[in-house]
Amino acid sequence: MSAPSRTLWLLRHAKTQTSPPPGGTDFDRVLAPRGRRDARALGRLFAGGTAKLGVPRSVRLPSVALVSPAARTAATADLVLAGTTAPPEVRPEKVLYNADSDEVLDQLRALEDGVDAVMVVGHNPTAHELSQALIQPGDKKGLSLAARRGFPTCALGIYRFRVERWRDVGLHEAKLVALLVPPFGSD
Repeated sequence: MSAPSRTLWLLRHAKTQTSPPPGGTDFDRVLAPRGRRDARALGRLFAGGTAKLGVPRSVRLPSVALVSPAARTAATADLVLAGTTAPPEVRPEKVLYNADSDEVLDQLRALEDGVDAVMVVGHNPTAHELSQALIQPGDKKGLSLAARRGFPTCALGIYRFRVERWRDVGLHEAKLVALLVPPFGSD
């Protein structure tokens, strides 16, 4: 029997328009054409399951998605999850809009233990900070990959924590299972 684990799918929103729509704020910024293209391409991979994503079959797909309610994160989540046969339960979480790393971890620690895998769709600079700060020091391959590839818009990092309960997750405790960055393939 394998050790208990929890899996985090960390997704940074796709590329956005520089300015908000007339009368809008940063919260209302929408995806740029490149952002929609990247999110749709990632969605096609995601719809194919772990094999198409190039991750081990033992990695569970998320059953819950915690999504910042900003226009760009909501649209990214919609496009990435659109083709899945068993989409995760999407939970808009207002705190994720301006969250720092500790606040994202608090959201994870509050998850029910029946949830094995979760997706968090958020913003920078927090997504980039977490993408590297989650990796355990002994995961040299993961640390090297994260340093080389960065965490650009529409990046998806998959992290495995060897814990029984979400309340036990923390920084520097995960193994980086995979890091996908655009471009994901042709349209």
